[in-house]
Amino acid sequence: MPKTLFDKVWENHVVEKLPGNNYLVFMDRIIAHEITTPQGAIQIDEEFGGRIFDSEKILAINDHVAPAKDTATAIQADVLRKWSKKHNIRHFDIGENGICHVVAPERGYVQPGMTLCCGDSHTCTNGAFACFALGIGTTANAGAMLSQCLLLQKPKVMQINITGKRKPGVFAKDIILAIINKISFRGGTGYVLEYTGDAIKDLDMEERMTICNMAIEAGATSGMIEADEVTFEYLKGKEQISGQDFETLKAKWSEFKADPGAVYDTTVELDISQLEPMVTWGINPGEACGTRSAVPQDAENKALEYMGLKTGDKISELELDQAFIGSCTNARISDLRIAAEILKGQKVKIPTIITPGSQLVKRQAEKEGLHDIFQDAGALWTHASCGPCLGMSMGVVAPQNRCISSTNRNFPGRMGAGARTHLASPATVAASAIYGKIISAKDLAELKTKA
Repeated sequence: MPKTLFDKVWENHVVEKLPGNNYLVFMDRIIAHEITTPQGAIQIDEEFGGRIFDSEKILAINDHVAPAKDTATAIQADVLRKWSKKHNIRHFDIGENGICHVVAPERGYVQPGMTLCCGDSHTCTNGAFACFALGIGTTANAGAMLSQCLLLQKPKVMQINITGKRKPGVFAKDIILAIINKISFRGGTGYVLEYTGDAIKDLDMEERMTICNMAIEAGATSGMIEADEVTFEYLKGKEQISGQDFETLKAKWSEFKADPGAVYDTTVELDISQLEPMVTWGINPGEACGTRSAVPQDAENKALEYMGLKTGDKISELELDQAFIGSCTNARISDLRIAAEILKGQKVKIPTIITPGSQLVKRQAEKEGLHDIFQDAGALWTHASCGPCLGMSMGVVAPQNRCISSTNRNFPGRMGAGARTHLASPATVAASAIYGKIISAKDLAELKTKA
């Protein structure tokens, strides 16, 4: 029987089928960070004598609040730091760190056909490499480090078939916002989303990571994209791959794609040929529309009240207080290049923060002079951290302030108590920072041409 990509990876990792729809599934890689790992690490040492199944399969990263902002986060960072050293776990600490879902792929720790887990919901980012990657809780993460396995229910598989050639100025972030808008927030609950179609094949790896990153925003367990030459070229020469027979690896990785005629539990079709730049107006990523659109007439009162909007309000007339480019969704080098292209020679009208996804990204951006473009435009160029995305540090938004952000969540309070977040691509964020209101890069360029 023809198999989906997910089925192939899943079946390769099932250790034991248990009663009901439960399975014991082997994990090839476990990622640990300083916010969700310390509690489990302490429990492992105190109750299980520090027994870890295989320390070489664990990757530890200080990323969520890096460097620490207060005593509590300093303790969390210190616990992970000392625990990693004690158990000889590869640890990316301050100075070579970055956001875990940026660091793991760029170093080659994520490879086609793998299973991967982490105590962070956006672990699904790594599914762009034809692997089954999922976010889990602290207790499950500790259990995985003890046994190298997770107890899971097998999810269903939803094919998201994306066709059509995108217009200039439309990016991966616009595509994923359109997908979530179509299937609805939580519409993917109980599923792994398998992204297919010519439009997906046209994306580079960093764009594919953006698409998979927000599968969780549709309620899905994970998102996955098959391995192809784009995948192989990205992985070639990476830290964990250098020195191995690459042709042998490619032959192995090439198996991880859906068979012709594979049957999915459900299929969703999306033609992006007419898609325009997107932005969220509400309080979940599914509440999105084009940057030229208005707040829909069927908008829920809860969202309107929190966001300070009325039905029919034009998105382009919303005054902004802050802009942010960063996060595991859109802080890779290609994202920064796009933002720099728009910001070059311009000045921002609102406080703007730009945070690279990792120290490697930061160094590459500075090698290319992107940091000078950002700072000349009046933006703040920072070090790598998750902080602003989840309202923990380095850019918390004030109550009722409106922030346009390249992040993944616009839930109430996500970027600060009472903060109003509008999600968009780095291009739209950069253009909006210049304009002071929500606008796409294309529309901003047209305005400047007319002026």
